[in-house]
Amino acid sequence: MFFLGKKYVLILCLVSLNILISSCTNASEKKCKSDNVNQNLNCLSKDNFFLKKQLKDKRNDKEKDFKKWEEETYNKCEGRLNYSLGEGAALARESCYNQEYKTRLNSLNQDKKSAEILRKMENGDGFYITPLPYNSNDHINCILSEQKNSCNRVNLIESASLIKVYNFINPSYGDSVVFAETTNGVLLIASPSSGEGENPEINLISVNKFGLVKSITLDASKNILINQKYEILYKEHGKDYKLKLNSEGEFVK
Repeated sequence: MFFLGKKYVLILCLVSLNILISSCTNASEKKCKSDNVNQNLNCLSKDNFFLKKQLKDKRNDKEKDFKKWEEETYNKCEGRLNYSLGEGAALARESCYNQEYKTRLNSLNQDKKSAEILRKMENGDGFYITPLPYNSNDHINCILSEQKNSCNRVNLIESASLIKVYNFINPSYGDSVVFAETTNGVLLIASPSSGEGENPEINLISVNKFGLVKSITLDASKNILINQKYEILYKEHGKDYKLKLNSEGEFVK
C-alpha cells in the first residue's frame, strides 16, 4: 500500500508537470514546437535571449514598475518548479519566461504608441507637447544630439519660437519642452541653461490660469524626473527631494 501511495503521488506530480509544460509551450511560437524536448528547450532559450535584448533596447529596466515586474516574473517562473524533475521542468521554465517577456514587450509597445500619439498633440498655443514622465537626461541628450529629429521622448522647441508667445522666457535658454496643462489649467515649461562652472540646469516655469508666472531652477547634473502627477524628483547635495506643482502653479514640498 505504501508503495502504491508513492507511485500514485509520483503519477500526480508527472501529470501536473505535463499540464504545466503543455500550457506554457502552447504560448510559445510555433517554431519552438517539436516532439523533441531538447530542441524545444534550445529554441526557447535562444528566443528568450533575443526577447531580453529587445526589452533592454526599450529601456525596460528604467520603467517605474520594473522591480515589481521582475520579482513577479521570477516568482511565477522559478518559484513553482522543481528542477530535480529534469528537462521537462526546464522547458516549462523557459516557456513561462517566453510568455512573460512577450507580454511585457506588447505592453511597452502599447505605451510607446500612446506616447507617440501624445507627442503629435499640440497645446492651445500651437506647440507640440512632451508627454510625461519626463527626465532631464533625455532633454539634454536630445539637444546635444546631431539628429534632433531622432529624439523620441521629447519635443524640442526653440526659445525664439516660445518667446513670441511666452514673453517671460529668457532668450538665453536652450531648446525647451512644453507639457500638457494640468487639470487645473497650469502650464509647465522646462528650459535648460548653464549655471556656475557650466553645470547644466533646468528652469521650470509655470503659468496658472490667471497668468501668474512662477519659476524654479534645479541642478541637472543629476537626472531630474517629472511624473504624471506633476511631481518633480531631483537631487541636491546628494539628497533626494520632491516638489509638487499645486493648483496655483506653485512649486511646493
